[in-house]
Amino acid sequence: MRLRRQNFWLLLILLVVICGSAFTYYFYSLIPVSGKVSLQRIPQEAWPAYEDDLDLNSLQLALERNLSYLKRLPGERQMVYGQKSIAVERVRAAQEELLVFLQQKPGQMELGQFLKGKFELLESVATDRQKPDEPVLFTGYYVPTLQGSLQPDDKYRYPLYRKPDDLVTVDLPKFDLKARILRLWPWLDKLPFGPRLEDLRFPILRGRLSKAGKVVPYYSRQEIDYNDKLKGNNLELLWVDNEIDRFFLQIQGSGLVQMEKGASVMVGYSAANGHPYRSIGGWLIRQGLMLREDVSMPSIRAWIEAHPERTDEILKVNPSYVFFRKLANSDALGCYQAPITGGRSIATDRRVFPGGALALIATEKPIFSRTGEFLEWRKFQRLVLNQDTGGAIKGPHRVDIYCGADHAAELMAGVMKQPGRLFLLMPK
Repeated sequence: MRLRRQNFWLLLILLVVICGSAFTYYFYSLIPVSGKVSLQRIPQEAWPAYEDDLDLNSLQLALERNLSYLKRLPGERQMVYGQKSIAVERVRAAQEELLVFLQQKPGQMELGQFLKGKFELLESVATDRQKPDEPVLFTGYYVPTLQGSLQPDDKYRYPLYRKPDDLVTVDLPKFDLKARILRLWPWLDKLPFGPRLEDLRFPILRGRLSKAGKVVPYYSRQEIDYNDKLKGNNLELLWVDNEIDRFFLQIQGSGLVQMEKGASVMVGYSAANGHPYRSIGGWLIRQGLMLREDVSMPSIRAWIEAHPERTDEILKVNPSYVFFRKLANSDALGCYQAPITGGRSIATDRRVFPGGALALIATEKPIFSRTGEFLEWRKFQRLVLNQDTGGAIKGPHRVDIYCGADHAAELMAGVMKQPGRLFLLMPK
């Protein structure tokens, strides 16, 4: 009898643990982000007055580059806009029509009318699990220039690594995990609340194959840069002269490396180690070392440079690590392997918004003096293409604007952190 009571309490505790882990992990981590996205249709009479702060030539270039991606996709493939889906061939045809129309050099009013005739306007709005009036947060990124060498020496000590051969991808959606969950906890799918089992979506994991033949987490930033886990494997693309430059290059995803003998090499994202992205700006705030309102890329960099004895400690905060490859030309590539265009390309969460979609953004941009001093924030809106993603760009209310590759782009990307609105234009 005593043994039965012990078993009863053990079983009860086990059920509590299972329930907690099931709801926490499966129902909140594995449900697709797209299922939590609300794209609200905007009636034509409620469309914002069409404006665009950039020249139409840049929009034409962005469309041409974007179409090079869409043309590689099967025409029948579906692009998901919130709760709606539309075939790639219809998206491609609509963007081709827009490109032809732009060649006629229309005015802004004419372009606005054309868009109303060809597209539906869908705005990303808050869902019940978010703050009701939460705006979209816009940040910026750019292509930095670094100093490098093909051979290491006392000056060029920090390697950029290519994708390691032992980095493997585990595509969990291809495994029959739902059936296994149902065998373990058959009552989960009968609960009157919460998402259904068929709504669960599983992530794609990255790891490495151990000597024992098991897939384990890949090496973290600390293991790669400070424990030399990749050293001696002939994975170095080149070496750069500044550890902080290398860190921020990984955040930007692409960069131009000016070689010591005059040549230059464009490097771009090849893969990541699969560890979660951790913001060092957020860490500095939590440690009481910086105020939230003071955090920007230039201020973070300035703080690290002013405290060189803490550089390693701060960089280790972010375990995520990016591997690079040499690009054939000087154009930065987005995650869909199409060139991106300064001011006209954005990065979003690729689990949420369809790659290659036409979008309209409305937010504020920084205005600087000729000497680089910040003057003011100025409202703007423009058409853009969704062509990239990023480790820190998660959920339906984050957008990263590709600012370009010059000094003006660096200034804008460094301080950009403004609220705004994001609209997707879905072909009718």
